[in-house]
Amino acid sequence: MSPVLKTAAASIAMGCLVLGCKWLAAAVSGSTALFSDALESMVNVASSGMAMYALYVGAKPADATHQYGHAKAELISAIATGAMILVAALVIFQRAMMELFDPRPLVPLFGGLGLGLLLNGLAGAINLVWALFLKRVAKRRHSPALAADAQHLISDVLTTLGIVVALAGAGLLHWPALDPLVALGIAAQITVMGGRTVLAAISGLLDEAPPPDVTARVQELVGAHASGAIEAHDFRMRQAGISSFLEFHLVVPGAMSVDAAHVICDRIEAALKQEKPGLIVTIHVEPEAKAKHEGVRVR
Repeated sequence: MSPVLKTAAASIAMGCLVLGCKWLAAAVSGSTALFSDALESMVNVASSGMAMYALYVGAKPADATHQYGHAKAELISAIATGAMILVAALVIFQRAMMELFDPRPLVPLFGGLGLGLLLNGLAGAINLVWALFLKRVAKRRHSPALAADAQHLISDVLTTLGIVVALAGAGLLHWPALDPLVALGIAAQITVMGGRTVLAAISGLLDEAPPPDVTARVQELVGAHASGAIEAHDFRMRQAGISSFLEFHLVVPGAMSVDAAHVICDRIEAALKQEKPGLIVTIHVEPEAKAKHEGVRVR
């Protein structure tokens, strides 16, 4: 099992632990806000499961029917995660509105409510540690699925912190209406998060170009290792999960042999893959007459 898959499997286990703490917190307190937080954690577990399956599918090599590999499975997983977040927000909103118009007394702060807040705080601490770890792994492995999972967990930590503070205040002030108001805030917050997750994944599916600094670094590497060529132009690059695809045209002297041009291409490709493992490079070699005098000038 790859390191990314192991991380995804561990994320499911962590999610189940957090979910157990939050459901117990909701049960002993009867709080709508704590129920909302537990429901969000249920989405976390489901999204972690989908992320693991997407990583498994995305790691499969290219085949006859998927000649560019399966890396976009991670982006589909991220869209599904965002959709589940939006559904959870709708359920939370419905319950919070019912409680707002027909509020129930909160259980005592130094009783069930206090115990629920302690359990929720423990769950938040676990989530924070795991989210920071996931974020580092996602960045290192270029995994949209793990990145979406980490972003969701970080948002969950902030939600948990807000809930603990707000409900502690509600218990001290004996203001039960604050419980559903906090739940409505949670619904709004995760709606924004779910929408951003979906939009980011859609950008990946539409082959959005990488940031300008990435493109500039690629062109710098090509220029530094294309000795013997004339120029490189028409750069195109896209990211699909853990795989990156780069295409460009390399102009060489018209009299240069195929063997010599191939040596230059191999040198460029090796330098690019050393800096960005997993990069799939396609170089179209052209004679000097095709030069556009733009892009990367080699000589």
